[in-house]
Amino acid sequence: MADKIIFRDLEVRSVLGNDGWERKRAQPLLITVEIHTSISSAGRADTVAESVHYGIACKRVTAFAESSHGLQSLEAFAEGVVRACLGVTPRALAVYAFVRKPRALLHAQYAGVEIFRTRLEALGSWGADGAGSGGSEAAAHAERAAAQAAAGALADEDRIVVKKLSLSTIIGVNLWERHYRQVVDMDLTLHAARGAGGDRVPRYRNFRTVVDAVTEVAEKSSYRTVEALATAIARTAIKHCRVPKITVRVEKPSALVFAACSAVEITRCAADFAAASAAPTPAQASTPASGPALHAAYVALGTNIGDRLANLHQALDRLDAGLPESCVVETSFLYETAPMYLADQPPFLNAAVLVRTGLDPQALLAELKRIEAEMGRDFSAVRNGPRAIDLDILFYDELVMQSEALTIPHALMHERRFQLAPLCDIDRDLMHHRLGKTSGALYRHLTTHSDVPDDIVRVTPLRTRRHAPPAPGEGADAASLLKALSPGVQRETLFMGILNCTPDSFSDGGLYAALDSAAERVAEMLAAGAAIIDVGGQSTRPGATQIGADEEIARVVPVIRRIREQGISVPISVDTFSAQVAAAALDAGADIVNDVSGGSFDPEMLPLVARRKCPYILMHMRGTPASMAQLADYGEYDGDVVRGTRFELAQRVRRALDAGVPRWNIILDPGIGFAKEGAQNFEILRRLPELTARHIRAAPGRATTGSDAGAGKDSEEGFLDENLAADLVGYPVLVGSSRKRFIGAVTGKSDARDRAWGTAATVTAAVQGGASIVRVHDVAEMADVARVSDHIYRR
Repeated sequence: MADKIIFRDLEVRSVLGNDGWERKRAQPLLITVEIHTSISSAGRADTVAESVHYGIACKRVTAFAESSHGLQSLEAFAEGVVRACLGVTPRALAVYAFVRKPRALLHAQYAGVEIFRTRLEALGSWGADGAGSGGSEAAAHAERAAAQAAAGALADEDRIVVKKLSLSTIIGVNLWERHYRQVVDMDLTLHAARGAGGDRVPRYRNFRTVVDAVTEVAEKSSYRTVEALATAIARTAIKHCRVPKITVRVEKPSALVFAACSAVEITRCAADFAAASAAPTPAQASTPASGPALHAAYVALGTNIGDRLANLHQALDRLDAGLPESCVVETSFLYETAPMYLADQPPFLNAAVLVRTGLDPQALLAELKRIEAEMGRDFSAVRNGPRAIDLDILFYDELVMQSEALTIPHALMHERRFQLAPLCDIDRDLMHHRLGKTSGALYRHLTTHSDVPDDIVRVTPLRTRRHAPPAPGEGADAASLLKALSPGVQRETLFMGILNCTPDSFSDGGLYAALDSAAERVAEMLAAGAAIIDVGGQSTRPGATQIGADEEIARVVPVIRRIREQGISVPISVDTFSAQVAAAALDAGADIVNDVSGGSFDPEMLPLVARRKCPYILMHMRGTPASMAQLADYGEYDGDVVRGTRFELAQRVRRALDAGVPRWNIILDPGIGFAKEGAQNFEILRRLPELTARHIRAAPGRATTGSDAGAGKDSEEGFLDENLAADLVGYPVLVGSSRKRFIGAVTGKSDARDRAWGTAATVTAAVQGGASIVRVHDVAEMADVARVSDHIYRR
């Protein structure tokens, strides 16, 4: 039996989360309800008492909607609608509810949620046997079975629907379609496993997150077919927003003269993009395939007294090795922030980590308090005052809880940039189940809709310890050196001066092998404006002979010691791919490891860098210096060297993070000249911002001859489907193009020392592309070039 009592498009007013303008105000909601019951008795007796009274149901739903229910999500509200309808009479056996929010999105007709619940699922029992069936137990069982069967596909899933999302994009194959944007209308249906009632957001990310991602793809793409656009939308929702299943309908109203539209509708699930979804999320990566169940806990770290960087590194070690049944699996970047709540105190250094733990939340909190106490936090001091370390649990799986000692998700996180910014580095799509927003949406709201001062700056360590006695009045924090290297914040390009203590480097081999000449060269580069000195004892030019670690140590360690003996505290990097050499150089006073192999030559390199907590320049190359010239074919990436470099760099970054290297200590180097031929190096410089972009587009097709030379410009079609092992957004970038062969090939300068003018052009390109550091031989000359470039591109 499939009898229903229905009311459609009941309009109510309710405060339910935020509206399309991010305001918490009463919004119109349209509610359609189908109450499954048996009308046999009412049909015979023509008596309202024998049926479900739709008038009473409407009143109860309206009262619920306009009450102070405090709900944030459509899902939770729909559950409340179901319970209100079931409460009218025991004859109500099941309820289908479709709740629409017409003002939820600026560019869509509505967002809505569809659910189906039986009385047993929603209330825990069917009620008295025989209710509504003339007392017949057999009839009651038959009616309940019919009500359950009526659910159809909604027996297994709930759905969120976004209707007629209107976006403007380049779409089509005709010439005019390649030059003018068209409006496309999209219907999105997000499928998810059945919720468990209460204010629980299903495991897919909420519709605002999905719509934001879909909008970015559609408005920045230029697909030729609606099929490709629909597939890209589905892939984005599944891969980036973690929707388990989605139905996408894309309508093109302008496609046909005598029809309203042409349309494509597809349904895709995670299995359809198995290759694209292979990289696990941080939380997924934290769960082993077997063994005891472990939980994902996101922990915020803050410090503002003593040596702040050392405090964070000590806390990181304690979280990784000092917590029972726990380890750190992901780290954020570092942020320097002004104090909140109590302004008269030093600025904070903040970060976040993802901890895999077997501890329950209360036990984890107790362990964090123990670590704070052991590191010297004074719990009797004024609340929100200065502290050596502060550890807060932000999220614990998808748990929502509140006790006297602990609230999860963290109660004040939504108003704190210093917690949200590092959290977004790890997972910007984490759902705050109380507020119905992701961490990325909460951070964006603080940035665009809040009076909270924008006083947070991402910083990168270039030195982690003191090399000279403290100056009068210099605090403990001066032992480290933190630099703001984000493109939007950095005002001056940093110079890394090259000091090759080798007899066979391609441009200055043998010039600085002697200790005195090396020391003089360091003084010259510092006077010219070098911020970092890069000391190398092993040539990495094509075909260079590899020497042993002992010989390399003998070349670089005395130079580093001489620099430190002269009282110079500028950061020193050691250019090596040997962990043994790196360790010796760090012991002698070096600060940074500059590894051309990105950790691929020596298996001990990444563990060493993780243990020593030193900054690490991770470069892209293929093969070895002897073989890299033969490995410049990027055919597996459709010949796109930027895409290949980005993809392979992401793999090496992932290995570094998995080895325990903090995210905040990693600097990327695309490896100009390493396994790249001449034109490929110019391509990297031209498209340098794409290296750390969130999405990358296909390079335009290249026509080869004659009148077709410009035809390739229209072949760009949307975003590439990448499966990066690690997100590269936010990492600072170093470019080392100085005097290299590809410059000589263009300028005709065979002698590397004559390539300064050509190098100047590449430095300008690097600054324009957002490089934080340039590695150069001619520091004085390039300083002038970069300073002018800084005023053009950075200020």
